[in-house]
Amino acid sequence: MELNTDFKSKDPRKNNIFQIEYRFNIEDFKRIENIEHSYFPDDNITSAEEVLNWYNKNDLTCIGVRNNKNEIIASVSILPLNKKTFYDIYEDKMHESDVVCSQIEKYENNGTYFMYLSSISIDKKYRNSYRVITTLLRGCIDMLNTLLERNIKIEKIMAEASTIHGQKICKKLLNMDYIRNTRYNTKIYCEDGERFFKVIDKMLGKI
Repeated sequence: MELNTDFKSKDPRKNNIFQIEYRFNIEDFKRIENIEHSYFPDDNITSAEEVLNWYNKNDLTCIGVRNNKNEIIASVSILPLNKKTFYDIYEDKMHESDVVCSQIEKYENNGTYFMYLSSISIDKKYRNSYRVITTLLRGCIDMLNTLLERNIKIEKIMAEASTIHGQKICKKLLNMDYIRNTRYNTKIYCEDGERFFKVIDKMLGKI
């Protein structure tokens, strides 16, 4: 099933049109990696080459936003992980940057998955743009709704926040429960899939 990429938002301050993106190449992932370097310590960042491996394994693992110059300016990774890897991150036994392709699962209709919401990053020039944030969120909602249409169940969804902005997204926007601080100076948040989708449904009417 094709995902909707037609949602466009105009930022009145910059007069830019923003486009949801689900298709990426190595240059896109290198740009995403560069954006992440302005947020995260180097040790917490997965290389563009490994992220491309994730994407080749499951091409519904990344949502992005392009500007009118066809540049990726924001992205988020949503990774279906095997149960052991999910709980290793949850229990602070490993970090996202250690995830390898074999630990990511491919979606199958009627399947159940443990999902990791990873690396929300926005180019610093657009960091305070409400339109960029809502366009990225719209892309996430469309992707999650596509999974629901395939009768795919999300058992739990987890996120790791390394900035105050990320903590606000997890706690206030997504209504996720705080779990623990990690040895990487990040915070783990988690929520049951059913409750998470109820939050997403409420957002759907607001953007």
